[in-house]
Amino acid sequence: MSNDEMFSKISDDIASGNTELVTANIMEIVNSSDDPYEMLKCMSLLKMVPQDGTESKVANKLVEMTDDSNGLEIASALRNLDCPTFAVDVLRKLTPTDRMYRQRCQCEYDMEEYESAYETYSKIENPVINDRVLLCSILSSLGEHKTSMETSSQLLQEFPDDYDVRVAYVRSLMLGGHDKEALKYVRNCVKDKSADSNAVAAYVMRITGNIKSAAGYATRAIKINPQHLGALEILGMCLAQKGQYDQAKIVAGAINEVSPGHKAAITILSFCEGH
Repeated sequence: MSNDEMFSKISDDIASGNTELVTANIMEIVNSSDDPYEMLKCMSLLKMVPQDGTESKVANKLVEMTDDSNGLEIASALRNLDCPTFAVDVLRKLTPTDRMYRQRCQCEYDMEEYESAYETYSKIENPVINDRVLLCSILSSLGEHKTSMETSSQLLQEFPDDYDVRVAYVRSLMLGGHDKEALKYVRNCVKDKSADSNAVAAYVMRITGNIKSAAGYATRAIKINPQHLGALEILGMCLAQKGQYDQAKIVAGAINEVSPGHKAAITILSFCEGH
């Protein structure tokens, strides 16, 4: 049986709930392949079954296979698959560049190694907008709320219509204890009835614990823009938090259709694990 045929069989087994031999079949592919992208496909399939240590075996083999020609892409995929530790192992092997430091900073933040993330950020010679958005989160996590709010406010002045900037702004406010200001901001925003504004409102409502309103705003955003990843992620998480796991998994599937391998889909599925 070819690896393509094996992948098809594994996918069919997962879909039918017959997962008993999935990890053994995946390891058969891993042991016969030298293609890192087949390894990543195996990692993705392993997210669909209970963890038994196989994921680490595959990830370690991926780390061994990487070099400057494929390392950035593989590290990004590993991070999206919620394996930031292995992604950092890959990145340590690569030639230092802004792209390498950027991904390493993101991974260290995911690993809650905030001081390391801040140090890595300082090595990025030409920060782009998403780097600065991440910096706001790092600063908040380090307890530097005033600096985080100043940084996010400056970003909002420069990029008032950027969704990620707007989320960074309200996140900085809320983590700094300024929930009322965040709520006031989103109340003004939703007047424009845009997908982004409704998604920002959904984010704030979910963080403040108002899951029903969060789901409502996210649903409105998706009606305006069915491919809005931020709104889809919030809706999926709200459904999971309400115990509606099957619906949450459907939303995760929708995210994967819009952006295959997106971290938000893995986050939702991880929350639903065991249900």
